[in-house]
Amino acid sequence: MRAPARRPALRLALGRWAAGATLVASFSLPVVVSPGARPAEAAQVESLLPSDRLTVPDPNQLTGRRIALPPPDCATDAAGCDEVTLLNELDGWSVNPRISIRFSGPIALDSVTRASAFIVPLWSEPMPTPVGLQQLVWDGESETLHARPERPLLQARRYALVLTTRVLDEAGQPLTPLGAKALVSEAAQGVSAQGTVLQQVKPLGLARRDLAAVAVFTTQSVTAGLEQMRASIESTSGATIRFTLGPNGARSVYARVELDGIEVHRQIATDPTAPLAERVVLPLAAAPPTAVRTIAFGRFPSRSFLTPERHIPATPTRGDTPAMTGTEEVDATMFLPAGVMPRDGWPVAIFGHGFGDDRHVTPTAVAGTMARAGFATVVINTVGHGGGPGGTLTVTRTGQEPITLPAGGRGVDLDGDGRIGSTEGVATRPTSRLALISTRDGLRQTVADLMQLVRAIHRGVDVDGDGRVDLDRERIYYFGQSFGGIYGTLLMAVDPMVRVGVLNVAGGPIVEIGRQSPVFRGLVVNQLIRRTPSLLNGENEFTESLPLPGEGPVRQPAPGALAIQSYFDRAEWLQQSANPVAFAPYLRQAPLPGVPPRPVLFQWAVGDQTVPNPTTVALLNAGLLQPVSSLYRHDLMASGLSERFRDPHGFLTWLAFPEVYAIGRAAQEQAARFFLAGGQRIDPVIPQFEIAGRLPVSGR
Repeated sequence: MRAPARRPALRLALGRWAAGATLVASFSLPVVVSPGARPAEAAQVESLLPSDRLTVPDPNQLTGRRIALPPPDCATDAAGCDEVTLLNELDGWSVNPRISIRFSGPIALDSVTRASAFIVPLWSEPMPTPVGLQQLVWDGESETLHARPERPLLQARRYALVLTTRVLDEAGQPLTPLGAKALVSEAAQGVSAQGTVLQQVKPLGLARRDLAAVAVFTTQSVTAGLEQMRASIESTSGATIRFTLGPNGARSVYARVELDGIEVHRQIATDPTAPLAERVVLPLAAAPPTAVRTIAFGRFPSRSFLTPERHIPATPTRGDTPAMTGTEEVDATMFLPAGVMPRDGWPVAIFGHGFGDDRHVTPTAVAGTMARAGFATVVINTVGHGGGPGGTLTVTRTGQEPITLPAGGRGVDLDGDGRIGSTEGVATRPTSRLALISTRDGLRQTVADLMQLVRAIHRGVDVDGDGRVDLDRERIYYFGQSFGGIYGTLLMAVDPMVRVGVLNVAGGPIVEIGRQSPVFRGLVVNQLIRRTPSLLNGENEFTESLPLPGEGPVRQPAPGALAIQSYFDRAEWLQQSANPVAFAPYLRQAPLPGVPPRPVLFQWAVGDQTVPNPTTVALLNAGLLQPVSSLYRHDLMASGLSERFRDPHGFLTWLAFPEVYAIGRAAQEQAARFFLAGGQRIDPVIPQFEIAGRLPVSGR
């Protein structure tokens, strides 16, 4: 009896994937070849990922599926084992999956085009299709092509990865067609997709004879966790903001005209006898009495879903809500405008600060502009920011004794070294089993805090204690810078109570910001070193051999680069539920249930070194948001500026420097005018701002 050339059964080639190598599931069902059926000179597809073959049924999930990756050898790859365990809690494949296609021989990479290899949804969606492949990387050793979709896919949907015979092998021959063999085998799901796939490719001028391989997969839920948290928050009566943080419960509300200064002293050590950080003086000149009447410091209880490990444990996406782990007292700073208050109170602009910042310095620099436009500015600390809870504010008033208030820091000593870093507590510990989660759940908890702040404002806020509501319950807006723009994108997608949003210098995913940014790349180096086993493939650096979108394919990746690429893919996959790029489609193109299309404005700058332009472009492209973007053309200004302004990332707050004051003021006024117009009009303000901005040809 003659042995078959290939067994028509599922073959899993996990290899070293969980340690950083490529996961390639070898499925013979889509590409079964009978003895002698394949011409010697024609290559064929051996396997494709993603595929729902690596999932199991789970009726508790919105997708009806759950990831089921086989684990690595946990004795030799402890970190990989932890990573696979976390991924196997998800209800589908990444919305930006790392595509892996193994061939029987080399292929012509220039034949891989949108017409020859692509992804199609298995039902209609309000986004462009088909989705081509980009960021091509060829692994000659395993004859595997790795790629990414041209845009993120929508959540909780089924897609087909399609390879056609228009892809050519190295000899210029078309890939071997499927012929009479099964187009798609979905026995694992119990649902056939064969007819649907053929229906989707027919408008593209393709018939069954043109197909070389097909894999069907289901994308994960992205927004479900925050939607569940919102439902949990709305099930209560809501928090009340208290303004009694002064000594012995005195009111912590101060007339701006009386203030001589406010100083911040961060807690930087767990030892209560250790000195606090060097004082930081708030830039009160940016919020003068002519614009700001009152500065108030309040506090409200916020439901927390974070564990001490800075983790929100996974729950089934169909209905279950993450467990509440306690209540945290969250401090808020408020700047009320001068002038006559409207009958319903001042419209509110909630501000989200950047990574490493806090609710004191940068918000003060924007509050004056907002006040002149008639908006009260309200701000809280992001999770893990502002130093420890023992920090203080010193308020000095003309002719009176200084007052000491709590600074409201939310940092924690997560690594146990006795110190509290400027961002310590927003991310999981880099050496823990949860390292790959990073800032995901700190970001989500911050969004949950903001949703509770919004509902506290909606309930009614009497700042000065005169029995009258000072903040408009209905006119609530949001603007955020950098990290604040990132979690602000999440907030705008899930919370219908925030009317309009301005997101400044946002981008994503966090993994891509880290690897592309000279500001943050060192943090990625440390993360690769700390992983067990380490993935660093250089002495003090790493080479990932990963092209940016639009760049040509990488044909010879550096040793160890594929392992790093796979690690980045797993990190992004696990962090999609806090990735602004994954949330972008739900702002305007595919709004979530109960949330109207969001009026948003994205401000960004040519040459941003902190959140590099490709990561902002990824965010804009994901949600078709270019028409609602404003680009600051720093390339037209930089030659006349000093070196300190080489990176335009902070242009929103450039008010303290005469040479760039006009830029910062214009960015803030653009945000205020957008609010005043109800999100219906974007004003350029000055010529350096291009509406519906697109990068110049040379810009990156």
